[in-house]
Parts: sequence; C-alpha cells; structure tokens
Amino acid sequence: MGDMFSIDGETGEETLLYTWCECSGSSQPEQVPPGDGGGGEPVSCGPGYIQDEYGNCVVDDQIIVELTGKVKCIYDKLMNSNSGFKNAIQKFDGEFPVSHLKFINTTSLPNNINATTHPPLNYLITIEVNDNNLSRPNLSIARTLIHETIHAEMFRKILSILENGGDLNGLTIDEWNQKLSNGDYLGIYDYYSRFGINGMQHKQMAAHYRTTISDYLKEFQPGLSESIYASLAWEGLKGTTSWNLLPLSEKNAINVIIANFEQAGSEDCN
Repeated sequence: MGDMFSIDGETGEETLLYTWCECSGSSQPEQVPPGDGGGGEPVSCGPGYIQDEYGNCVVDDQIIVELTGKVKCIYDKLMNSNSGFKNAIQKFDGEFPVSHLKFINTTSLPNNINATTHPPLNYLITIEVNDNNLSRPNLSIARTLIHETIHAEMFRKILSILENGGDLNGLTIDEWNQKLSNGDYLGIYDYYSRFGINGMQHKQMAAHYRTTISDYLKEFQPGLSESIYASLAWEGLKGTTSWNLLPLSEKNAINVIIANFEQAGSEDCN
C-alpha cells in the first residue's frame, strides 16, 4: 500500500491524490430489498447511510464542518458572501449525491503545508486545514479553502464516474482508463491520460479554475485590485504547465504581488 502526493513547493499545499492498495468488495452496507424482504424487523443501514425508496442502503450525503476558531469564521464568511463557493459546497449535500465532504482543523501537518485534501474513503472526502499556518491575511486563508474545495469537487466527479464503492482503491489502470473515458467529465479523462493521477489535478486547476478562484476571492473581499485576486489564484499552482508557459517577467510580477500582500500578516476574523 502506498500514497501519492502532490506538493506545491511555493505554498506547501499538499494533496493526497491516490492510495494504491489491494482490496475487494465495497465498504457500503449490503443492499436489501424493500421492506427488508418481508415482515421482519426494520433494517438498520448503519451510521452515515439511509434507505432509499427501494430499501437499499445508500450514503446519506452531507457536509460535515468541524472547523473551529479563525478558519471556521472565514469558512462562514465564504458561505455567506460567495454564491459560487456556496454552490460548490452544496454539491456535497443531499441534493447532489455522491460523497460526504468534511472540514477539520489539524495541528499534525508541517508548518509549510497550508492544508491537504484526502481522496474519498467510504464516500468521505476530508479537507484538513493547518492551524499552525494561519498567521496570514484572511483572504489568503479563504484562498486555501477555495483551492482545497476544488480538489474535493474533482474527487467527487471522479468518484461519480468510477462507481467503486466509495473510494478510489482497487481498480487497475485499464479500469481507470475505461471508466474515465466513458464518463461524463471528459476533461478529467483528458488530464488523467496526459498527466496521470498524481499530476492531473493541479494542472487542470491551473488551466481551467484560476478565474473561478479569483472570482470567489473578489466576492469574499471586494475592493482590491484585480491583479491581487488573479495573482493569489496562482498560489498552489506554480510549477504546473500553465505556470511554466508564463514569461519570466509575468511570473516575477505575480510573485511580488503575492509577497507584498502576504506581508500584511495575520488578521482577526469576526
């Protein structure tokens, strides 16, 4: 068993992209016929599951927010001020079935890692935010939450295509190729086929999600220059193909804007 990580050298953001292991079967409770087959005691699906209209045990999709302190405050502000971020989060609730999304604080990550997004396990995608690395502007922390939520959304889409019992483990490379190529998200297959599971997410995010990140940041804290929002959107995405294609002068300008903005340091959130 082994893990594949994608770590950005500039910000230290780490994403666990895939866990290789040998396994079989599904962690989902066994399906049952309607009414449990007739006349017996009601079937309990267990924690995290409910019965659908046919009596099958299915995942009870939900958003689990166990954040505390400053990060929880920033998360709440994002949800209240940002329709785009809120819509992205709501894809994990009961109206958009596929997986749970869980946010938690942690102090176990190294100080140079802002957050990490774990791939789905038993239908649960977990985002850990590093409490040791919050001495920065609130907009920077909001960017971390947005960045990680996009990772989670990518995992959600992959999970919906693979239909593998709530996680990404146990499939062969051929099975990945077959399912992704026949799935609803051909863009994901394109990046997977070109860059592999360990390199696809940041490259896809850099090419297609920077404007989304910038727009969410602008909704969270309006009134700043467009260059600040656009530059912050690059955080965690340096070293990607899109970044490497930029002229050196543009890279330097982005780095200066980010450095000047981050010098503001920690802010209260209330």
